[in-house]
Amino acid sequence: MSRKRLDILLDGMTTQAAVLKALCLRELQHRFGRSNIGYLWVIAEPMLLASVVTMLHSVVVSHGGDGGFSPYTFMLTGYSIYIIFRNTFNRAEGALNAAAPLLFHRMITPFDIMLSKAVIETLGCLSALVFLQTAGIILGIADVPARPLALLGAVFLYAWWTFGLSLLVAAYTYEGHFIGRLVHPASYFALPLSGAFITMTLLPAWTRPYMEWNPMMSVFEMARYGQFEGASDTYVHTGYVVAVAAFTFYWGLLAIRRVRQHIHAH
Repeated sequence: MSRKRLDILLDGMTTQAAVLKALCLRELQHRFGRSNIGYLWVIAEPMLLASVVTMLHSVVVSHGGDGGFSPYTFMLTGYSIYIIFRNTFNRAEGALNAAAPLLFHRMITPFDIMLSKAVIETLGCLSALVFLQTAGIILGIADVPARPLALLGAVFLYAWWTFGLSLLVAAYTYEGHFIGRLVHPASYFALPLSGAFITMTLLPAWTRPYMEWNPMMSVFEMARYGQFEGASDTYVHTGYVVAVAAFTFYWGLLAIRRVRQHIHAH
């Protein structure tokens, strides 16, 4: 690559980084404002929700029903990661309609808008997980992740796959109001099937071959393999999840490109 092309690439990346930063700040300002604790709500919101759900499930879980893992850490890891999907997926519905005025700026694309939302949700939920995990370690009810790279890898794969889904939701709900009605119910139905609160070993044997096709289940198996020393990677299918995430992301790019052309046509 010539020096001139390299400089053009670096200038383009710098510009896109500035656009992404501005969109993230705008999203934070629009959602949380500057009153009270302001932007810290991006962490506090998922942290409060995850802590309440984690405590409730930790209390009612039966002895041994968590696979021998710490109930607090088991539920916290599952729900904190699941919130990435729930928030990003739900907020993608109608997102481009709400941000339509921004699309008149040539440097801002629908992809940039959706990426800023996904970045905020992922960083907020990950920060909440780290904070609550640290609090659990201090209180003696949680352990330091046994394989932190595997845990972070699970979060990254989940966020990537979710981002691809959010592109599809944003594209198909831009003018498809019926599809928009299905988004929120879909996120509720996805929770019991996601693996956030259960492991493959606790499922009936006959269901496991079918659940292995569920990329969410594999991600949560990977997350628990990263968190717990005694967890197994038997049902972790990283290559399959990468393939599904890549396909979903590519499909999302095509869908969002079609919407962008439609927006500029108007």
